[in-house]
Amino acid sequence: MKKSILAIALLGITSLGFSQRGEIRDAEDAIEDKNFELALTELNKAKPQLEDEKDKWLIRYHLAKAKTHGNMASSQSGDEMMKNINTSLESIDEVLELESDNEEALNYQAQLRQNMVQTAIDGQNEGDFNTAQDLLYKTYQMNNNDTVMLYYAASAAVNGKIYDKALDYYGELLDLGFDGSTTQYVAKNKETGEVEIFESKNMRDIAVKTDEFVEPSVQRTPRLTGEIAKNVSLIYIQQDKPEEALVAIKRAKEENPDDISVMQAEADLYYRIGKIDKYNEVMKEVVLKDPENPSLYYNLGVASEQLGDKDSAKDYYKKAIELDPEMVNAYINLAALTLSEERTIVEEMNKLGNSRADNKKYQELNEKKKQYYIEALPYLEKANELDPDNMDAMQTRLNIYYQLGKDEQAKELQEKINSMRE
Repeated sequence: MKKSILAIALLGITSLGFSQRGEIRDAEDAIEDKNFELALTELNKAKPQLEDEKDKWLIRYHLAKAKTHGNMASSQSGDEMMKNINTSLESIDEVLELESDNEEALNYQAQLRQNMVQTAIDGQNEGDFNTAQDLLYKTYQMNNNDTVMLYYAASAAVNGKIYDKALDYYGELLDLGFDGSTTQYVAKNKETGEVEIFESKNMRDIAVKTDEFVEPSVQRTPRLTGEIAKNVSLIYIQQDKPEEALVAIKRAKEENPDDISVMQAEADLYYRIGKIDKYNEVMKEVVLKDPENPSLYYNLGVASEQLGDKDSAKDYYKKAIELDPEMVNAYINLAALTLSEERTIVEEMNKLGNSRADNKKYQELNEKKKQYYIEALPYLEKANELDPDNMDAMQTRLNIYYQLGKDEQAKELQEKINSMRE
């Protein structure tokens, strides 16, 4: 009697085992048919009996679960998508704990990661920065060596104004010593003369051997430390925390004392918090390190104007134009700076009386005023030559033409302005 009861009990256990294996197979078939709801149902049926199952079937169960939730995530968004992605990743981890070199699990993990990155890109393009930063950070967690994903997550958080997350990500990047610089393998295309970037050294070398490319070399992309420091400081400024912003810049400078981008970020910070004298001081240091950069001289010109140093401002604008003859704003600022002298003269003229001495002084001041018009006019004409649609420059030119008695030029310019306003 006891023997019969034992046999029945064993039969029952075996039947349960075959049942859950059938459910796992059914789930795998449902995945093939893209019926993920059915797959999930079958997996839920199999789950209660998994404890006594062999590794082979545990692996198949977790693989099916990973694919089910991963595919369900692809048609979802927000919290539901992230929940299914997390479940899928956890299931892959379960497989790899049982069999670390399981090819199917590793391949699906790579596929899922690729899908996550693409979904993040699509999310950013559609303005969904919260989902993008979540996905990119999760992608980074899958491979902590891929720190560029952490950088992208921070950038998405900044774009979405999710500042607390952005600060966390940037802080982690700085703790890791991330600078974002990468090695690029390049060569010049003989036909076009353009320098092209290759995916690897091997691919570049193959291209050179075809004799279609020459001058192979290696180059480094710019470091991103300065941009990170700048973004961190801007976030703190946005949060009305200028002291924390200065600390962030100071830390970046300590780690990268010769990094021009960090120095530029420091200067930008001083400018934003109204410390123009400090801005000017740092920018002069930046110019010493990059003396052929016209934008730096232009920015120094703007700062010098704000500090009331008009002579230095003019010198900086002229230097910017010397390095970049097509810098429209430098011409416009030079004209505006020159014409700013007019106000003082007009005020002095208005104070004069009607005596012979006053009339003589009036004529002298009027001639001096005209000289400023004459000096400013070529800058405005050059600005319009480079930017024909710049209405402000045209309107100021028109006023100067009238003041200088250049009636023909004034008439011609007035007609052009009228035609543009029609």
